Amino acid sequence: MNMRILLTNDDGIESPKLKYTKEILSHYGDVYVVAPKFEQSAKSMSLSIGSFEFEQIDEKTYAIHGTPVDCVNFAYAGLDVRPDLVVSGTNNGYNLGIDTRYSGTVGAALQAQYHGFPSIALSADRRGNRILEEELKRTLDYIFEEDLIGTDHTLNVNFPREKFEHSKGILMTDIHHHVFQYFPKIEGNRFHPNRTYIHENDLPEGTDTWAYAYGYTSITKIKL
Repeated sequence: MNMRILLTNDDGIESPKLKYTKEILSHYGDVYVVAPKFEQSAKSMSLSIGSFEFEQIDEKTYAIHGTPVDCVNFAYAGLDVRPDLVVSGTNNGYNLGIDTRYSGTVGAALQAQYHGFPSIALSADRRGNRILEEELKRTLDYIFEEDLIGTDHTLNVNFPREKFEHSKGILMTDIHHHVFQYFPKIEGNRFHPNRTYIHENDLPEGTDTWAYAYGYTSITKIKL
């Protein structure tokens, strides 16, 4: 397998999870990295109106002063890269349920889908990299062996939490659009939403949140 792969994220060009993901993706082909200069979490599919700056780090690596969507657009329209696959992540934290609509990680993958490229969004526990290092290549191999990538959907992958010894398996899941609970606090003119939403006893089996709760790797197909 020798693909042309575009790698981006929303945590920024210096993210350790981005660098590890690049290392693993290099087993499958040539990797172009176009990522934000600074963290752009929860930017969804926002983009810069007008121009934005970029920095060339090496022949295939660029830092963008903009959003994850800007990164995909720059690779497509600025560098004329036509990737066989676009990978966004691995994100430092999960993108499940309604958060797939807020996520800059997923937003970049959806922009790739918009341009007609197969895309994968990857997310893992912010508390460490052990599960990611154990499961990333195995999960990518599964995706390719099962021929899961396509141009009419994005694969949203969430790895198990670090509290589990290992992944209990890979599940194809549906999105569970859970409802947030808020425990807000206001200090002066600062609002702390303090949201929570995972209740392990009340999650539909076969959904991304259920897989998260019980230690499975979830793969969900998302339409633009």
